[in-house]
Amino acid sequence: METTATENRESNGQAITTKVNDFETIITNLNADRKGFNFDDITDAIKKAIVDVVQLEITTWVSEPSTESDYELQNRQEFPKSGNRMHTIINLVNGDIKNEVGSQFVGSGPYAELREFHLSQVKESQEIIQKNIETVHKIYDILVEMLKSRKNSQESGSRI
Repeated sequence: METTATENRESNGQAITTKVNDFETIITNLNADRKGFNFDDITDAIKKAIVDVVQLEITTWVSEPSTESDYELQNRQEFPKSGNRMHTIINLVNGDIKNEVGSQFVGSGPYAELREFHLSQVKESQEIIQKNIETVHKIYDILVEMLKSRKNSQESGSRI
């Protein structure tokens, strides 16, 4: 999850950006051939989801004022200057946490008030990821039960 706090813009708002990942592509393409769901494809999607949630990255940054029009700003990728961002990487498997705190967020810097916002985003993201992991686990359990049921019904049908 990437959180962007925008300074000196019309709405002085924030944007949350997510990237399309392999998991979304796999899920979107499930049953694309309309021949039914392939259990291996579903298993691959779940494995990819698990891999994707191993590392959590949260970035809070303040962009510099710009003279470009809104249209020009929407059509280009903007990157934060290191002093204007707080960046946290959490490895959910081994528990490593790395923090980068830009100089503008330290002490009485102009963005110091955003520290608490960033910390709340980190906490909220961890809770969301935990719920997502639990959901993926439940989906996997359901799919395993469906597969067992399908195998049992196929075995029963072949005995008749």
